[in-house]
Amino acid sequence: MAYYPIMLNIANKKCLVIGGGNIAYRKILYLLEFGATVTVLSSSFIDEILELCKSHKVKLVKRNYQKNDVENYFLVVVATNDKFINKEISDECKKKNILVNVVDDKELSTFIVPSVMRKGDLTISISTNGKSPLLAKRIKEMLDNMFENDVENLIAELSNVREKLKTIPISMEEKIRLYDDIINKYNILKGNDKK
Repeated sequence: MAYYPIMLNIANKKCLVIGGGNIAYRKILYLLEFGATVTVLSSSFIDEILELCKSHKVKLVKRNYQKNDVENYFLVVVATNDKFINKEISDECKKKNILVNVVDDKELSTFIVPSVMRKGDLTISISTNGKSPLLAKRIKEMLDNMFENDVENLIAELSNVREKLKTIPISMEEKIRLYDDIINKYNILKGNDKK
């Protein structure tokens, strides 16, 4: 199965994480990084998740999963060790058209979470379609070390030029040549000599 790459705006969207361990904690942090409103459902929680609750960043529900717990959520992340419960939650989400990611079981998931490298507005997602998250993570780390901080200035300049070009009749070849000249001027990869 191949996943269609798409980026979702989850800012202020209600997201549910089912599970209270280390993997759930990492998923919660990831959701919070992108501005989600997170609820965590589990019969027990590691200390790190309890600390997040103290800072009012997440809502905790301390009990086992029950049918209809996924109601009114934009997406659900399932991080339990119980394969039966994982399938039950996945089936319910699919029936209700709720996005679901079952950690380490891409067959039960309607979306997967790629490894993401971010430098300001530059976002690069890396995925192996769930087959080797470790490889995606390693590539992310390599990319993170490759880019200079100038990337923000480059993006700003390209954005300004793009807006100006919308009002000027110019061929695609000329646009590409102009963009390439700007990109080459910045030379944003570490280790390359500045022009």
